[in-house]
Amino acid sequence: MLRATIGTALVVAILRLGGTPAFAADNPPTYNHDVGPILNNKCANCHRPNQVAPMTLLTFKDVRPWAKAIKAKVAAHEMPPWFADPQFGKFANDPSLSDHEIATIVRWVDAGAPEGAGPAPAETRFSKGGWSHPSGRDPDYVIEFPIDWQIPAEGETPNFNLYTPMPFSDARLVEATQVRPGNYRATHHITTGLVNLPPGMKLGTGPAWPGGPVVDYVPVPDAAAPADPAKTQGADRNRTVGEAEDADVSRARASGFGPYIPGVGADVARAGQAREIRGDLFKYIVWNLHYQATGEPETARPAIGIWWAPKQETKVVRSLSLRESTSEGRQLVAPPPGSVGKDDTTKQVGQGLNPLLDPIPPNDANWTVTGVGAFQNDATIQSLFLHMHVRGKDVTFLLTYPDGREEILLRVPNYKFDWQFEYQLAQPLKVPAGSTVKAIARYDNSRANKLNPAPSKQVYWSEQSWDDMFLISVKYTQDDGGQIATGNQ
Repeated sequence: MLRATIGTALVVAILRLGGTPAFAADNPPTYNHDVGPILNNKCANCHRPNQVAPMTLLTFKDVRPWAKAIKAKVAAHEMPPWFADPQFGKFANDPSLSDHEIATIVRWVDAGAPEGAGPAPAETRFSKGGWSHPSGRDPDYVIEFPIDWQIPAEGETPNFNLYTPMPFSDARLVEATQVRPGNYRATHHITTGLVNLPPGMKLGTGPAWPGGPVVDYVPVPDAAAPADPAKTQGADRNRTVGEAEDADVSRARASGFGPYIPGVGADVARAGQAREIRGDLFKYIVWNLHYQATGEPETARPAIGIWWAPKQETKVVRSLSLRESTSEGRQLVAPPPGSVGKDDTTKQVGQGLNPLLDPIPPNDANWTVTGVGAFQNDATIQSLFLHMHVRGKDVTFLLTYPDGREEILLRVPNYKFDWQFEYQLAQPLKVPAGSTVKAIARYDNSRANKLNPAPSKQVYWSEQSWDDMFLISVKYTQDDGGQIATGNQ
């Protein structure tokens, strides 16, 4: 009640200062004319069936029971969720409400949340299958995981990998992809990658992890493999895990079809751009799956949606991972003498993490990790992405030009584990070769962090939510040599 009162007082003060037009006392806002269009435009993408939000807000009947809660959340700027500091950068996917929209919702609730006369607002078009492409189109192609995964009501499920065949054997350009979890409640994350099985292995039946349930879709020894599997490696450039590869192949392997993490929907390229999926290089999709018990038995069957890019000259979107020791797959900072390597079992190093990072100390409220990546060619930055767990506190992205000039691209002063966005620049930013992007992330492992499960313990870098991660990247297009023609129909 106190929060709502403060929010109402704030809106009234804005109105008195002339910041937004006020409604007459005898002519309050209505759902049909004023509030419904706002909710359809800014809220319905998440607040619809089979999505991450807990309730549907598509019609007046849906919305009316939640009117007071909606008022409290929007007046406090808690909904729609958005965490970029408005002082730095403008972002195309910012769902924040304007002062006028907030004032409209508050006055509507204070007036009793009337439906109003006239027709209901036209509902925003959404995919019938629950996909999140902004056009409302269903995917052109869907790769569904072939089995239902059973999640027990209690206990810990480790992070694990299962594999399915790639459904096409050529290079494809995609306008958009989306990984849907099949169960939002129990899914911590899903990432996808592209791989080939090591020589002498095939896809078969075995434990999903050591001691785990026996399922199909795991690599097992192939008794029919030739004695010298190296002789079977032809000139098709197919790669296996651990084999040396160039930077372009490394990027293709890591990107896959993208991730599912809370807050992420369809990954849509800008007009004239696309991402490349290399079915000509890789024969399998690796699904990295992480589920968490909810207190009830759960079932999940994830799926990948693909929207093909139109057949035209298209610029390919690349990804630059901001790790401390690499830049676009090249060594940037030499490892310190005597540093811990990957074979040291005292450190838990999660997927894609830097094995040189030290654990976060107990009770440290401002543990800082800095990642840096350098552009080898003239490039145009498209978006910024960050992923941490519950100790994540804040992140700042700093661009440094070759002449030493610096610019803050994005600051997230209050990171939220439940809402993780890819921050899409409203205007893509051209940067010359030799520019670097630095991500400075702070972690709070103290008692002041209300989400901290164990302030007195060291925090290792791994996949479980009580561990933590530093996965931060920049999406960009290369300004020269980045044009290729799609082969899609």
